[in-house]
Amino acid sequence: MPVVAVPLVTHVVRGRQEPDRLLLLVHGKGADEHDLEPLVPHLDPEGRFLAVLPRAPLPFLSGWQWYETEGIPRGGPQFAASVDVLDEVLDSACAEYRFSRREAIVAGFSQGCGLALALGLRRSGRPRPAGILGMSGFLAERDDVAYDFTAAPPVLLQHGTADPTIPVEYGRRAVARLAPEGVPVVYREYPVGHQVAVEGVQDAMAWLALVLAGERPSEPVPDVAVGSRPSPS
Repeated sequence: MPVVAVPLVTHVVRGRQEPDRLLLLVHGKGADEHDLEPLVPHLDPEGRFLAVLPRAPLPFLSGWQWYETEGIPRGGPQFAASVDVLDEVLDSACAEYRFSRREAIVAGFSQGCGLALALGLRRSGRPRPAGILGMSGFLAERDDVAYDFTAAPPVLLQHGTADPTIPVEYGRRAVARLAPEGVPVVYREYPVGHQVAVEGVQDAMAWLALVLAGERPSEPVPDVAVGSRPSPS
């Protein structure tokens, strides 16, 4: 099933003040454009962002999906096409609301995490976002997604240690891949399942404040992820 080549349904959330930048927030499998909306006031208590929440194009049960799951960390057959679609959403939303793409934040949960990481870290002629927030996901390993870690934006990765859907090993594997490449990455684990932890929202808010201040926060690879580093080729 191809990704539908039509404009996505998007939900836009404004903060308490006039926003000066954009937050692209990408939901996971089986959800919709309203699923992550409750996070917005917690991630952005000052209301600096215009949050754009797109709906995935493919029906799945009572919700929607970005691609048909083919396995982790591969993703699925529509993965790269969905990254392209989201890239266009980011471009068009920034143009419509007159924001700089370079100041945008791209965030995602589960399927949305893999897409957000690919959008912000793949080789592209488009400006990169200011930061990437990945929750309970993975770094896709696909031949049609070529990464370029040169001058990569800062990344915050979060994962639940009891996640039965996308096991925590995939979060550890992602940070173990990114950090040695020089990507400024912060990694956090929480004692939860496939969900956003309250502590995770607080950590994301603190990380966003640093990124908005022009910093590139990073931390050493945690011990739990050291064994997840890919073997040298």
